[in-house]
Amino acid sequence: MPEKEPVNKELMVTDSLKQWCITEGPLVGKAICASPLEMEVILDFTGARGSGSNIYYSLIYQLPKWDYTLKKVDEYIEVTPTWGEYYNLTITQKQKLEVSIKQGLTSAAQAVSDYELLLHDMRRYREVLNYFISAEKNKDDHVLRSLFVDRVDAHTGEGYSMITMAKRWSTIITDFIRMKSEWMDRDKIRKEMDVTDAEATVLLTKNKLYKEWRELFLPTIKDRVARLEVLVESRKKSIEEYRNWLKPYMARYRMIREKSELNPKTYMSDAYMTPGFGQSQALTGVRLWFWKPYSPPQKGKPESVLGKSGFVVDPYDDFVKEWKAKIEERYNVKIPDKEVRSILKDAITPAGPGSPSTPSMDPNTLYYVFFDMKIVLSLVRTPPPEGVETDNLMFLPMKIWVMSQNSLLIHMLEIHAREKAFERSINSLIGTRESEEEALEKIEQEFLPKKKEGRFVGFRGSTSSAKKRLKGPLESLFYLFVKRGPYEPVFYERVSKMYARGVGGYHGQVKDFITQKMQVE
Repeated sequence: MPEKEPVNKELMVTDSLKQWCITEGPLVGKAICASPLEMEVILDFTGARGSGSNIYYSLIYQLPKWDYTLKKVDEYIEVTPTWGEYYNLTITQKQKLEVSIKQGLTSAAQAVSDYELLLHDMRRYREVLNYFISAEKNKDDHVLRSLFVDRVDAHTGEGYSMITMAKRWSTIITDFIRMKSEWMDRDKIRKEMDVTDAEATVLLTKNKLYKEWRELFLPTIKDRVARLEVLVESRKKSIEEYRNWLKPYMARYRMIREKSELNPKTYMSDAYMTPGFGQSQALTGVRLWFWKPYSPPQKGKPESVLGKSGFVVDPYDDFVKEWKAKIEERYNVKIPDKEVRSILKDAITPAGPGSPSTPSMDPNTLYYVFFDMKIVLSLVRTPPPEGVETDNLMFLPMKIWVMSQNSLLIHMLEIHAREKAFERSINSLIGTRESEEEALEKIEQEFLPKKKEGRFVGFRGSTSSAKKRLKGPLESLFYLFVKRGPYEPVFYERVSKMYARGVGGYHGQVKDFITQKMQVE
Protein backbone atom coordinates (compact mmCIF):
# COMPACT_ATOMS: atom_id res chain seq x y z
CA MET A 1 0.00 0.00 0.00
CA PRO A 2 1.45 3.40 -0.92
CA GLU A 3 1.85 5.88 1.88
CA LYS A 4 -0.80 8.52 2.24
CA GLU A 5 0.26 11.84 0.74
CA PRO A 6 0.83 14.60 3.28
CA VAL A 7 -1.86 17.27 3.42
CA ASN A 8 -0.81 20.62 2.00
CA LYS A 9 -2.32 23.08 4.47
CA GLU A 10 -1.95 25.95 2.01
CA LEU A 11 -4.33 24.29 -0.45
CA MET A 12 -8.08 24.12 -0.04
CA VAL A 13 -10.36 21.31 -1.09
CA THR A 14 -11.96 23.57 -3.67
CA ASP A 15 -8.50 24.13 -5.20
CA SER A 16 -8.41 20.39 -5.80
CA LEU A 17 -11.96 20.59 -7.21
CA LYS A 18 -10.95 23.24 -9.74
CA GLN A 19 -7.80 21.37 -10.72
CA TRP A 20 -9.79 18.17 -11.02
CA CYS A 21 -12.36 19.82 -13.27
CA ILE A 22 -9.53 21.00 -15.56
CA THR A 23 -7.51 17.78 -15.69
CA GLU A 24 -10.43 15.32 -15.81
CA GLY A 25 -12.25 17.21 -18.52
CA PRO A 26 -15.64 18.94 -18.57
CA LEU A 27 -18.33 17.41 -16.38
CA VAL A 28 -21.05 18.13 -18.91
CA GLY A 29 -24.51 18.10 -17.39
CA LYS A 30 -23.24 17.09 -13.97
CA ALA A 31 -21.50 20.29 -12.91
CA ILE A 32 -19.70 23.29 -14.35
CA CYS A 33 -16.52 24.76 -12.90
CA ALA A 34 -14.64 26.42 -15.75
CA SER A 35 -12.27 29.36 -16.02
CA PRO A 36 -11.34 31.29 -19.18
CA LEU A 37 -7.55 31.17 -18.91
CA GLU A 38 -7.11 34.27 -21.07
CA MET A 39 -8.82 36.32 -18.34
CA GLU A 40 -6.38 35.28 -15.63
CA VAL A 41 -4.47 38.46 -14.88
CA ILE A 42 -1.73 39.57 -12.49
CA LEU A 43 -1.90 43.18 -11.32
CA ASP A 44 1.12 44.77 -9.67
CA PHE A 45 1.02 48.27 -8.20
CA THR A 46 3.73 50.25 -6.41
CA GLY A 47 2.86 53.51 -4.73
CA ALA A 48 3.30 55.69 -1.68
CA ARG A 49 2.78 54.33 1.80
CA GLY A 50 -0.93 53.70 2.43
CA SER A 51 -1.96 53.62 -1.23
CA GLY A 52 -2.08 49.82 -1.34
CA SER A 53 -4.52 49.49 1.56
CA ASN A 54 -6.62 52.32 0.07
CA ILE A 55 -7.05 50.33 -3.14
CA TYR A 56 -7.90 47.18 -1.23
CA TYR A 57 -10.58 48.80 0.92
CA SER A 58 -12.02 50.67 -2.06
CA LEU A 59 -12.48 47.31 -3.77
CA ILE A 60 -14.09 45.41 -0.90
CA TYR A 61 -16.51 48.26 -0.18
CA GLN A 62 -17.46 48.49 -3.85
CA LEU A 63 -18.14 44.80 -4.44
CA PRO A 64 -21.32 44.60 -2.27
CA LYS A 65 -22.67 47.60 -4.22
CA TRP A 66 -22.38 45.42 -7.32
CA ASP A 67 -24.39 42.71 -5.52
CA TYR A 68 -21.40 40.42 -4.95
CA THR A 69 -21.24 38.15 -1.93
CA LEU A 70 -17.76 38.65 -0.45
CA LYS A 71 -15.87 36.20 1.76
CA LYS A 72 -12.33 36.16 3.13
CA VAL A 73 -10.97 32.61 3.08
CA ASP A 74 -7.34 33.08 4.13
CA GLU A 75 -4.92 35.65 5.51
CA TYR A 76 -1.40 35.87 6.90
CA ILE A 77 1.20 38.43 7.95
CA GLU A 78 4.97 38.56 8.14
CA VAL A 79 7.09 41.38 9.62
CA THR A 80 10.86 41.64 9.94
CA PRO A 81 12.14 42.74 13.38
CA THR A 82 14.11 45.58 11.74
CA TRP A 83 10.83 47.48 11.35
CA GLY A 84 10.53 48.25 15.03
CA GLU A 85 7.26 50.18 15.28
CA TYR A 86 5.34 47.92 12.87
CA TYR A 87 6.84 44.81 14.44
CA ASN A 88 5.75 46.03 17.88
CA LEU A 89 2.24 46.71 16.60
CA THR A 90 1.86 43.16 15.30
CA ILE A 91 4.17 40.62 16.91
CA THR A 92 4.24 42.38 20.28
CA GLN A 93 0.46 42.59 20.20
CA LYS A 94 0.38 38.87 19.47
CA GLN A 95 2.61 38.24 22.49
CA LYS A 96 0.30 40.35 24.66
CA LEU A 97 -2.62 38.28 23.47
CA GLU A 98 -0.68 35.13 24.37
CA VAL A 99 -0.17 36.40 27.92
CA SER A 100 -3.85 37.31 28.26
CA ILE A 101 -4.89 33.92 26.90
CA LYS A 102 -2.57 32.04 29.27
CA GLN A 103 -3.86 34.01 32.24
CA GLY A 104 -7.43 33.41 31.17
CA LEU A 105 -6.83 29.68 30.71
CA THR A 106 -5.23 29.51 34.16
CA SER A 107 -8.20 31.29 35.72
CA ALA A 108 -10.64 29.05 33.84
CA ALA A 109 -8.76 25.91 34.91
CA GLN A 110 -8.78 27.05 38.55
CA ALA A 111 -12.49 27.81 38.28
CA VAL A 112 -13.11 24.30 36.91
CA SER A 113 -11.09 22.78 39.76
CA ASP A 114 -13.05 24.78 42.34
CA TYR A 115 -16.30 23.84 40.62
CA GLU A 116 -15.51 20.12 40.72
CA LEU A 117 -14.61 20.27 44.44
CA LEU A 118 -17.76 22.18 45.29
CA LEU A 119 -19.84 19.84 43.16
CA HIS A 120 -18.36 16.83 44.95
CA ASP A 121 -19.15 18.32 48.37
CA MET A 122 -22.66 19.26 47.27
CA ARG A 123 -23.34 15.71 46.03
CA ARG A 124 -22.24 14.23 49.35
CA TYR A 125 -24.32 16.62 51.44
CA ARG A 126 -27.26 16.38 49.08
CA GLU A 127 -27.15 12.61 49.45
CA VAL A 128 -27.45 12.93 53.25
CA LEU A 129 -30.22 15.51 52.90
CA ASN A 130 -32.15 13.09 50.68
CA TYR A 131 -31.91 10.48 53.45
CA PHE A 132 -33.51 12.96 55.86
CA ILE A 133 -36.24 13.79 53.36
CA SER A 134 -36.96 10.12 52.70
CA ALA A 135 -37.10 9.37 56.42
CA GLU A 136 -39.55 12.24 56.97
CA LYS A 137 -41.83 11.39 54.05
CA ASN A 138 -41.85 7.62 54.38
CA LYS A 139 -41.70 7.51 58.19
CA ASP A 140 -38.82 5.08 57.84
CA ASP A 141 -35.39 6.03 59.12
CA HIS A 142 -33.54 2.73 58.54
CA VAL A 143 -31.13 4.29 56.06
CA LEU A 144 -30.59 7.32 58.27
CA ARG A 145 -29.85 5.10 61.28
CA SER A 146 -27.35 3.13 59.17
CA LEU A 147 -25.72 6.41 58.21
CA PHE A 148 -25.50 7.37 61.89
CA VAL A 149 -23.77 4.07 62.70
CA ASP A 150 -21.24 4.36 59.88
CA ARG A 151 -20.40 8.07 59.93
CA VAL A 152 -21.09 9.24 63.51
CA ASP A 153 -21.13 6.46 66.05
CA ALA A 154 -18.17 4.66 64.47
CA HIS A 155 -15.93 7.58 65.50
CA THR A 156 -16.79 7.47 69.22
CA GLY A 157 -13.79 5.20 69.86
CA GLU A 158 -12.85 1.64 70.79
CA GLY A 159 -15.34 0.10 73.22
CA TYR A 160 -17.89 2.91 72.79
CA SER A 161 -19.06 2.44 69.21
CA MET A 162 -21.62 -0.17 68.27
CA ILE A 163 -19.21 -1.59 65.71
CA THR A 164 -16.79 -2.60 68.49
CA MET A 165 -19.66 -3.69 70.76
CA ALA A 166 -20.67 -6.23 68.12
CA LYS A 167 -18.03 -8.51 69.58
CA ARG A 168 -20.23 -8.81 72.69
CA TRP A 169 -23.68 -8.40 71.16
CA SER A 170 -23.49 -9.62 67.57
CA THR A 171 -26.91 -8.21 66.63
CA ILE A 172 -26.63 -4.78 68.28
CA ILE A 173 -26.26 -2.86 64.99
CA THR A 174 -29.25 -4.65 63.46
CA ASP A 175 -31.24 -4.06 66.62
CA PHE A 176 -30.44 -0.35 66.57
CA ILE A 177 -31.49 0.00 62.95
CA ARG A 178 -34.80 -1.79 63.66
CA MET A 179 -35.60 0.53 66.58
CA LYS A 180 -38.12 3.36 66.43
CA SER A 181 -37.20 6.88 67.46
CA GLU A 182 -40.04 7.16 69.97
CA TRP A 183 -38.79 4.20 72.00
CA MET A 184 -37.28 6.02 74.97
CA ASP A 185 -37.93 3.42 77.71
CA ARG A 186 -35.45 0.66 78.53
CA ASP A 187 -38.06 -1.94 79.44
CA LYS A 188 -39.97 -1.32 76.20
CA ILE A 189 -36.78 -1.70 74.18
CA ARG A 190 -35.90 -4.94 76.03
CA LYS A 191 -39.36 -6.42 75.38
CA GLU A 192 -39.74 -5.25 71.76
CA MET A 193 -36.22 -6.23 70.72
CA ASP A 194 -35.92 -9.30 72.97
CA VAL A 195 -32.49 -8.30 74.29
CA THR A 196 -30.76 -8.23 77.66
CA ASP A 197 -31.00 -5.30 80.08
CA ALA A 198 -27.39 -4.31 79.34
CA GLU A 199 -27.95 -4.17 75.56
CA ALA A 200 -31.28 -2.38 76.05
CA THR A 201 -29.50 0.27 78.11
CA VAL A 202 -26.89 0.76 75.37
CA LEU A 203 -29.60 0.92 72.68
CA LEU A 204 -31.52 3.51 74.68
CA THR A 205 -28.40 5.67 75.02
CA LYS A 206 -27.61 5.35 71.30
CA ASN A 207 -31.21 6.17 70.38
CA LYS A 208 -31.05 9.41 72.45
CA LEU A 209 -27.79 10.33 70.75
CA TYR A 210 -29.31 9.57 67.35
CA LYS A 211 -32.32 11.83 67.99
CA GLU A 212 -30.07 14.65 69.21
CA TRP A 213 -27.79 14.26 66.17
CA ARG A 214 -30.79 14.30 63.86
CA GLU A 215 -32.24 17.48 65.39
CA LEU A 216 -28.91 19.30 65.38
CA PHE A 217 -27.58 18.10 62.02
CA LEU A 218 -30.71 18.61 59.88
CA PRO A 219 -30.72 22.47 60.02
CA THR A 220 -26.97 22.47 59.49
CA ILE A 221 -27.11 20.27 56.41
CA LYS A 222 -29.99 22.29 54.94
CA ASP A 223 -27.92 25.44 55.29
CA ARG A 224 -24.80 23.69 53.90
CA VAL A 225 -26.62 22.34 50.82
CA ALA A 226 -28.21 25.72 50.10
CA ARG A 227 -24.84 27.47 50.37
CA LEU A 228 -23.09 24.89 48.17
CA GLU A 229 -25.80 25.04 45.50
CA VAL A 230 -25.37 28.80 45.25
CA LEU A 231 -21.57 28.47 45.10
CA VAL A 232 -21.73 25.69 42.48
CA GLU A 233 -24.03 27.72 40.26
CA SER A 234 -21.90 30.82 40.72
CA ARG A 235 -18.71 28.94 39.84
CA LYS A 236 -20.38 27.31 36.85
CA LYS A 237 -21.38 30.71 35.47
CA SER A 238 -17.91 32.10 36.11
CA ILE A 239 -16.42 29.24 34.05
CA GLU A 240 -18.65 30.17 31.10
CA GLU A 241 -17.79 33.83 31.55
CA TYR A 242 -14.05 33.05 31.48
CA ARG A 243 -14.53 31.01 28.33
CA ASN A 244 -16.66 33.64 26.59
CA TRP A 245 -14.13 36.28 27.60
CA LEU A 246 -11.34 34.25 26.00
CA LYS A 247 -13.08 33.70 22.64
CA PRO A 248 -12.39 37.15 21.14
CA TYR A 249 -8.77 36.98 22.34
CA MET A 250 -8.36 33.59 20.66
CA ALA A 251 -10.00 34.86 17.47
CA ARG A 252 -7.69 37.89 17.31
CA TYR A 253 -4.68 35.70 18.04
CA ARG A 254 -5.54 33.30 15.21
CA MET A 255 -6.03 36.22 12.82
CA ILE A 256 -2.42 37.34 13.39
CA ARG A 257 -1.12 34.23 11.64
CA GLU A 258 2.47 34.43 10.50
CA LYS A 259 3.15 32.90 7.10
CA SER A 260 6.19 31.03 8.41
CA GLU A 261 3.97 29.10 10.85
CA LEU A 262 2.88 26.80 8.02
CA ASN A 263 6.26 26.46 6.34
CA PRO A 264 9.20 27.95 8.29
CA LYS A 265 11.77 26.88 5.68
CA THR A 266 10.41 29.44 3.20
CA TYR A 267 12.72 32.00 4.84
CA MET A 268 15.67 30.05 3.46
CA SER A 269 14.70 30.62 -0.20
CA ASP A 270 12.56 33.77 -0.18
CA ALA A 271 14.51 36.42 -2.12
CA TYR A 272 12.06 39.16 -1.16
CA MET A 273 12.59 38.91 2.58
CA THR A 274 16.15 40.25 2.87
CA PRO A 275 16.53 42.25 6.10
CA GLY A 276 20.29 42.02 5.65
CA PHE A 277 20.14 44.87 3.13
CA GLY A 278 19.03 47.16 5.92
CA GLN A 279 15.45 47.73 4.82
CA SER A 280 12.37 47.17 6.94
CA GLN A 281 9.80 44.84 5.43
CA ALA A 282 6.32 43.58 6.10
CA LEU A 283 4.21 41.23 4.03
CA THR A 284 0.51 40.59 4.39
CA GLY A 285 -1.71 38.46 2.23
CA VAL A 286 -5.41 37.78 1.92
CA ARG A 287 -7.51 35.56 -0.30
CA LEU A 288 -10.96 36.70 -1.35
CA TRP A 289 -13.87 34.87 -2.92
CA PHE A 290 -16.79 36.83 -4.29
CA TRP A 291 -19.62 35.80 -6.54
CA LYS A 292 -23.01 36.74 -7.94
CA PRO A 293 -25.70 35.06 -10.04
CA TYR A 294 -24.92 34.81 -13.75
CA SER A 295 -27.40 34.51 -16.60
CA PRO A 296 -25.73 32.94 -19.67
CA PRO A 297 -26.40 34.43 -23.10
CA GLN A 298 -29.04 31.75 -23.68
CA LYS A 299 -31.08 30.58 -20.77
CA GLY A 300 -31.34 26.91 -20.04
CA LYS A 301 -34.42 24.76 -20.33
CA PRO A 302 -35.31 24.02 -16.68
CA GLU A 303 -38.78 25.30 -15.85
CA SER A 304 -38.92 28.20 -13.45
CA VAL A 305 -40.87 26.23 -10.87
CA LEU A 306 -39.26 26.04 -7.45
CA GLY A 307 -38.78 22.59 -6.02
CA LYS A 308 -39.03 21.44 -2.42
CA SER A 309 -35.62 22.91 -1.63
CA GLY A 310 -36.64 26.35 -2.92
CA PHE A 311 -34.45 26.06 -6.03
CA VAL A 312 -35.29 25.35 -9.65
CA VAL A 313 -32.78 22.50 -9.44
CA ASP A 314 -31.70 21.16 -6.06
CA PRO A 315 -28.00 22.14 -5.63
CA TYR A 316 -27.38 19.43 -3.04
CA ASP A 317 -26.80 16.50 -5.38
CA ASP A 318 -24.49 13.46 -5.39
CA PHE A 319 -21.62 15.52 -6.83
CA VAL A 320 -21.77 17.87 -3.82
CA LYS A 321 -22.01 14.96 -1.40
CA GLU A 322 -18.83 13.40 -2.83
CA TRP A 323 -16.86 16.61 -2.31
CA LYS A 324 -18.53 17.30 1.04
CA ALA A 325 -17.00 14.07 2.33
CA LYS A 326 -13.54 15.32 1.27
CA ILE A 327 -14.16 18.66 3.01
CA GLU A 328 -15.21 16.86 6.20
CA GLU A 329 -12.06 14.75 6.10
CA ARG A 330 -9.81 17.75 5.40
CA TYR A 331 -11.12 19.83 8.33
CA ASN A 332 -12.15 16.94 10.59
CA VAL A 333 -15.72 18.19 10.96
CA LYS A 334 -19.15 16.79 10.23
CA ILE A 335 -21.66 18.67 8.09
CA PRO A 336 -25.00 16.84 8.38
CA ASP A 337 -27.55 17.06 5.58
CA LYS A 338 -29.76 19.15 7.86
CA GLU A 339 -26.93 21.65 8.22
CA VAL A 340 -26.47 21.85 4.44
CA ARG A 341 -30.16 22.55 4.03
CA SER A 342 -29.90 25.30 6.61
CA ILE A 343 -27.00 26.84 4.66
CA LEU A 344 -29.07 26.79 1.48
CA LYS A 345 -32.06 28.31 3.24
CA ASP A 346 -29.93 31.14 4.63
CA ALA A 347 -28.33 31.63 1.19
CA ILE A 348 -31.65 32.54 -0.45
CA THR A 349 -33.12 34.42 2.53
CA PRO A 350 -33.11 38.20 1.99
CA ALA A 351 -31.14 40.24 4.50
CA GLY A 352 -32.91 42.30 7.11
CA PRO A 353 -34.05 45.88 6.52
CA GLY A 354 -31.20 48.34 6.31
CA SER A 355 -28.62 45.65 5.50
CA PRO A 356 -26.49 46.31 2.37
CA SER A 357 -25.91 42.59 1.75
CA THR A 358 -27.93 40.55 -0.74
CA PRO A 359 -28.73 36.81 -0.68
CA SER A 360 -25.68 34.80 -1.68
CA MET A 361 -27.68 32.52 -4.00
CA ASP A 362 -30.61 33.01 -6.37
CA PRO A 363 -33.06 30.07 -6.42
CA ASN A 364 -33.92 30.83 -10.05
CA THR A 365 -30.31 30.91 -11.26
CA LEU A 366 -28.29 27.81 -12.17
CA TYR A 367 -24.95 29.54 -12.81
CA TYR A 368 -22.70 32.03 -11.06
CA VAL A 369 -19.70 34.17 -11.85
CA PHE A 370 -17.03 33.54 -9.25
CA PHE A 371 -13.82 35.50 -8.55
CA ASP A 372 -10.81 34.03 -6.75
CA MET A 373 -8.26 36.68 -5.73
CA LYS A 374 -4.97 36.20 -3.93
CA ILE A 375 -3.87 39.66 -2.80
CA VAL A 376 -0.41 40.38 -1.37
CA LEU A 377 0.64 43.73 0.09
CA SER A 378 4.37 44.21 0.57
CA LEU A 379 5.51 47.16 2.69
CA VAL A 380 9.14 48.24 2.25
CA ARG A 381 11.10 51.01 3.93
CA THR A 382 14.67 51.40 2.73
CA PRO A 383 17.36 53.20 4.77
CA PRO A 384 18.29 56.90 4.26
CA PRO A 385 19.53 59.07 2.69
CA GLU A 386 17.95 57.71 -0.49
CA GLY A 387 15.41 55.52 1.28
CA VAL A 388 11.72 55.47 0.47
CA GLU A 389 8.57 53.92 1.92
CA THR A 390 6.45 52.06 -0.60
CA ASP A 391 3.38 49.86 -0.85
CA ASN A 392 3.53 47.06 -3.37
CA LEU A 393 0.04 45.67 -3.94
CA MET A 394 -0.17 42.53 -6.06
CA PHE A 395 -3.07 40.42 -7.28
CA LEU A 396 -1.46 37.01 -7.74
CA PRO A 397 -3.65 36.37 -9.69
CA MET A 398 -7.16 37.65 -10.25
CA LYS A 399 -9.08 34.73 -11.68
CA ILE A 400 -12.69 34.36 -12.74
CA TRP A 401 -14.77 31.20 -12.96
CA VAL A 402 -18.14 30.14 -14.32
CA MET A 403 -19.80 27.77 -11.85
CA SER A 404 -22.98 25.81 -11.62
CA GLN A 405 -24.82 26.23 -8.36
CA ASN A 406 -23.68 22.85 -7.03
CA SER A 407 -20.02 23.82 -7.55
CA LEU A 408 -20.70 27.08 -5.71
CA LEU A 409 -22.33 25.13 -2.89
CA ILE A 410 -19.10 23.12 -2.48
CA HIS A 411 -17.20 26.40 -2.04
CA MET A 412 -19.78 27.58 0.51
CA LEU A 413 -19.48 24.29 2.38
CA GLU A 414 -15.71 24.70 2.62
CA ILE A 415 -16.17 28.20 4.03
CA HIS A 416 -18.62 26.76 6.56
CA ALA A 417 -16.23 23.90 7.41
CA ARG A 418 -13.33 26.32 7.97
CA GLU A 419 -15.46 28.46 10.28
CA LYS A 420 -16.67 25.36 12.10
CA ALA A 421 -13.13 23.99 12.50
CA PHE A 422 -11.91 27.41 13.69
CA GLU A 423 -14.67 27.63 16.30
CA ARG A 424 -14.07 24.03 17.38
CA SER A 425 -10.33 24.63 17.81
CA ILE A 426 -11.06 27.62 20.04
CA ASN A 427 -13.68 25.68 22.00
CA SER A 428 -11.37 22.69 22.47
CA LEU A 429 -8.51 24.90 23.62
CA ILE A 430 -10.69 26.83 26.04
CA GLY A 431 -12.75 23.77 27.02
CA THR A 432 -16.28 25.05 26.43
CA ARG A 433 -19.49 23.22 27.12
CA GLU A 434 -19.77 22.36 23.42
CA SER A 435 -16.46 20.46 23.62
CA GLU A 436 -17.67 18.62 26.71
CA GLU A 437 -20.87 17.63 24.92
CA GLU A 438 -18.88 16.32 21.94
CA ALA A 439 -16.70 14.24 24.27
CA LEU A 440 -19.81 12.95 26.07
CA GLU A 441 -21.40 12.01 22.75
CA LYS A 442 -18.30 9.98 21.81
CA ILE A 443 -18.47 8.17 25.15
CA GLU A 444 -22.17 7.39 24.59
CA GLN A 445 -21.33 5.99 21.15
CA GLU A 446 -18.97 3.50 22.79
CA PHE A 447 -21.92 1.93 24.62
CA LEU A 448 -23.94 1.40 21.44
CA PRO A 449 -23.82 -2.03 19.79
CA LYS A 450 -21.85 -2.29 16.58
CA LYS A 451 -23.94 -2.30 13.42
CA LYS A 452 -23.62 -5.34 11.23
CA GLU A 453 -22.57 -4.57 7.68
CA GLY A 454 -25.29 -5.33 5.18
CA ARG A 455 -24.92 -7.30 1.98
CA PHE A 456 -25.83 -5.88 -1.43
CA VAL A 457 -28.67 -7.76 -3.06
CA GLY A 458 -29.87 -7.03 -6.56
CA PHE A 459 -29.49 -3.84 -8.55
CA ARG A 460 -31.12 -1.12 -6.46
CA GLY A 461 -30.57 2.54 -5.82
CA SER A 462 -30.64 5.78 -7.74
CA THR A 463 -29.37 6.37 -11.25
CA SER A 464 -26.17 7.76 -9.77
CA SER A 465 -25.56 4.55 -7.79
CA ALA A 466 -26.36 2.52 -10.88
CA LYS A 467 -23.90 4.55 -12.91
CA LYS A 468 -21.14 3.83 -10.40
CA ARG A 469 -21.45 0.13 -11.17
CA LEU A 470 -20.95 0.71 -14.89
CA LYS A 471 -17.45 1.12 -16.25
CA GLY A 472 -15.82 1.67 -19.61
CA PRO A 473 -18.07 1.31 -22.69
CA LEU A 474 -21.08 0.51 -20.53
CA GLU A 475 -20.93 4.00 -19.02
CA SER A 476 -21.25 5.66 -22.44
CA LEU A 477 -24.14 3.36 -23.24
CA PHE A 478 -25.74 4.28 -19.91
CA TYR A 479 -25.75 7.99 -20.82
CA LEU A 480 -27.50 7.30 -24.11
CA PHE A 481 -30.64 6.76 -22.06
CA VAL A 482 -30.01 8.80 -18.90
CA LYS A 483 -29.18 12.51 -18.85
CA ARG A 484 -25.93 13.26 -17.02
CA GLY A 485 -27.42 16.08 -14.99
CA PRO A 486 -29.53 19.26 -15.01
CA TYR A 487 -26.75 21.59 -16.14
CA GLU A 488 -25.41 22.57 -19.56
CA PRO A 489 -24.52 19.34 -21.46
CA VAL A 490 -22.56 20.99 -24.29
CA PHE A 491 -19.15 22.24 -23.15
CA TYR A 492 -17.02 23.17 -26.16
CA GLU A 493 -19.70 25.01 -28.13
CA ARG A 494 -21.66 26.61 -25.29
CA VAL A 495 -19.72 26.69 -22.01
CA SER A 496 -16.30 27.55 -23.47
CA LYS A 497 -17.49 29.92 -26.23
CA MET A 498 -20.62 31.44 -24.73
CA TYR A 499 -20.65 31.11 -20.95
CA ALA A 500 -16.95 31.82 -20.45
CA ARG A 501 -16.92 34.71 -22.89
CA GLY A 502 -20.08 36.08 -21.32
CA VAL A 503 -18.32 36.72 -18.03
CA GLY A 504 -15.87 39.07 -19.71
CA GLY A 505 -18.02 42.05 -18.75
CA TYR A 506 -17.90 41.13 -15.07
CA HIS A 507 -14.16 40.57 -15.28
CA GLY A 508 -13.60 43.89 -17.03
CA GLN A 509 -15.71 45.78 -14.52
CA VAL A 510 -13.65 44.58 -11.55
CA LYS A 511 -10.29 44.85 -13.33
CA ASP A 512 -11.02 48.36 -14.63
CA PHE A 513 -12.06 49.49 -11.15
CA ILE A 514 -8.76 48.25 -9.70
CA THR A 515 -6.60 49.73 -12.46
CA GLN A 516 -8.46 53.03 -12.17
CA LYS A 517 -7.64 53.15 -8.47
CA MET A 518 -4.05 52.31 -9.44
CA GLN A 519 -4.19 55.28 -11.84
CA VAL A 520 -3.31 53.07 -14.75
CA GLU A 521 -4.81 54.03 -18.10
